Amino acid sequence: MHRPRHDEVTDDESDSTSDSDTDSLFDSSDDEADTASDTDLDNPLDEVNNNTDDEYCTYIREDPVQCFQKVSAKFLYGFLCWVCDQRRGKGGRRRPGIKHTSSLETFWKWYLMVYKRETGQKIDGMVQVQGQDVVKVVAAEKELDDTKRESATMYVEDLAEYARVLLTTREMTFQLGWLRIQLILFCQLAGITGNRPEALVQLRYRHLKLTLIRDHKNPRPRLFIELTAEFTKGFLGMKDANEFKIPEIIYDPTLVLSPHTFLLGMLFKVQAFKSPSIVSPEKLYSLNVLDGMNEQQLPLKDVLSDDFIFCQAVQTAGGVCLARQNMLSSDSVRYRMKIGGQITGFAQVTKPYVLRDGAAKALNESPDVSDSLQNLILQHSSIDTFLKHYLDRNINVDVQNIYRGQAPQRDLMRFACSMSRSIDPRRPRKLTPEQSASVNGLPCIVKLNRRIAKLSGVRGDSKGEEKYQKARRRLQSEKQRQRRLLLIDLVDRFKKEQPVIDSERQLSGKVVDEDTRNALEQSEQVTPEHLLLIDAILTLPETSLENEYQRRIAAVNAITAYCGVEEGPASRRIQRGRPLKVDDSPVKAEESDALSQAILSIKTEKRPGKRPTICFLCVGNPALPVRERVISYATPGSLSRHFLRKHVRKLEEWEYVDCMNCGVRLKTRVELLLHAERFHGTVSRGPAERLIT
Repeated sequence: MHRPRHDEVTDDESDSTSDSDTDSLFDSSDDEADTASDTDLDNPLDEVNNNTDDEYCTYIREDPVQCFQKVSAKFLYGFLCWVCDQRRGKGGRRRPGIKHTSSLETFWKWYLMVYKRETGQKIDGMVQVQGQDVVKVVAAEKELDDTKRESATMYVEDLAEYARVLLTTREMTFQLGWLRIQLILFCQLAGITGNRPEALVQLRYRHLKLTLIRDHKNPRPRLFIELTAEFTKGFLGMKDANEFKIPEIIYDPTLVLSPHTFLLGMLFKVQAFKSPSIVSPEKLYSLNVLDGMNEQQLPLKDVLSDDFIFCQAVQTAGGVCLARQNMLSSDSVRYRMKIGGQITGFAQVTKPYVLRDGAAKALNESPDVSDSLQNLILQHSSIDTFLKHYLDRNINVDVQNIYRGQAPQRDLMRFACSMSRSIDPRRPRKLTPEQSASVNGLPCIVKLNRRIAKLSGVRGDSKGEEKYQKARRRLQSEKQRQRRLLLIDLVDRFKKEQPVIDSERQLSGKVVDEDTRNALEQSEQVTPEHLLLIDAILTLPETSLENEYQRRIAAVNAITAYCGVEEGPASRRIQRGRPLKVDDSPVKAEESDALSQAILSIKTEKRPGKRPTICFLCVGNPALPVRERVISYATPGSLSRHFLRKHVRKLEEWEYVDCMNCGVRLKTRVELLLHAERFHGTVSRGPAERLIT
């Protein structure tokens, strides 16, 4: 089953519905039973058991235990009809309900698993057969949609373009460069191994082995990545873990598809190798295999064994740092992949399973992979699973030339069935400010605004304040819902009208219109650190073996350096005290001169009587790009608000922050506030002593 969409927002506390929210779980979906683990199914099972089933038993005034004991076709008919009619979920959240027959069938399968988990035995065989008939009856009565959602497959050519966009785009930024690098590595491994997303995000360093293996056809040994995904769809029982051996490709046409380059860059960032001398790719690639042996193992540090390869980043008082003990959520990967696909221009939704589909089809088409080996790699019980859920009805062979006895146009047909075929940089991805503001005139929004204005006059007691805040949350949720519906409408209109407009413009002599030219030429400012990374990765293969290894070494070093760069939050909100920007051009002066001037400006002895407008902690943070380190705020008050929000409030009891300019370690908020005021002139809304007390 594909992940359902979350187009509806809540009317309660949360503005939007996260990808892991199970309240909207029963929206439109495909009937891909094998891909049901695209979500964490422990949560859906708990949702079916604890919420849906219990709520229905309360509705019919029956005990849940007795309902399990006397399950019948009549009970199932009433239960499934009730489920289809539900429009409110946990906490009063709005949910679209079941709209597709495939979603109802998936819900029925989950109910069978819940029954077995709660009672310890399978449901009666006759009741199970009757239940399948009940599903068909309910689907017909509720007029559920029988059509399947159009599936998408990301072939390796699509992944190359997609990874290039992830590498270069500035429309989507990350808190830390590491997060951008690990997202690309995730996509590479998902395409190569065909693993499900939950199996990949749970990879730890103990699941990873690096080995130099003798290559009898080349003078240098070949680097192998060996990884074992232990966590694979455990809700149907634990499965044996597959170990994948991935050899390094020398003379790789594009390093953007090389997991070795990206993984090594991450490993050198955390100094992961147990050997104290392997501190750089130059050292690693200088190693060889000893005579009489065929491999040279490269063990990793034991202290990293339980850390996650795909991890989170956290904001601290001193900047953003990695939290390797915190696993990167699969929902975060899905969200990032979806936004990346929109930036690329794909018409289809980009998600982890399009990579698994691509891997499955590549394995099936390869003469080197038998059906049994394909089932082993994909963790399928039989080839029927692939035929039913992966081999879609989009015929990708040149049946015309095959019928006529001519050579089929394989490359052309492959491209015609790829996601890259649909790339259009003009496709609406988000609303303009004018379009976003247009929802304020809708009758439902006007009505909610009037209600808020009425409630604002009765906020004296706690009950009145609660009603006021609830009305504000509902207004915000309704605005977001209407904006989402407007964007869906714009995309649908673009899909229907733009081809006609393009045809007319071409026939009238306008081959490329202004909208297309602007979309193709649009590019945001790239930082020097990001530019170095792009230049190192997007290189052509060299002609000699030595130069090829130097190419790879340069790419690994660029990735290692970029892993520590703070790009900024994923979405910047306009806040009070934002930095004053005269234009979008980079700093005009040389970086060293600009940094030197910024350092002088934060020393009170150099500028007596004048309060600074540059943050002394940001200046001393080498992980930030230079232009971020030397930002001058509009007023000293703006700097103070930034200092409190970004640094003081982020400093926890167990943390510390170093003032790199003074060489002082500040262990408490008291020390930080006093030091900022006395030595750098950064005042926090008044004397620091008074603020502390």
